Amino acid sequence: MERGRGADQEHDPFTVTAAAPPVDYNSWTVAQLQDELTLRGLATDGLKADLVARLEADDAAKAAAGG
Repeated sequence: MERGRGADQEHDPFTVTAAAPPVDYNSWTVAQLQDELTLRGLATDGLKADLVARLEADDAAKAAAGG
């Protein structure tokens, strides 16, 4: 058993720890973008480019915060 990991934690070599690839929000419809923004509690108004930018900014903020 490895020290520092805890007795109940085992190493799983198949666990993916890399960040997920970026989402291509430009391929989504406006309705899909608005639904996602609503789920995140973000504003849903504006042009498609505004909605995409808002989601990308939220993704970047979450990545910077570690989650």
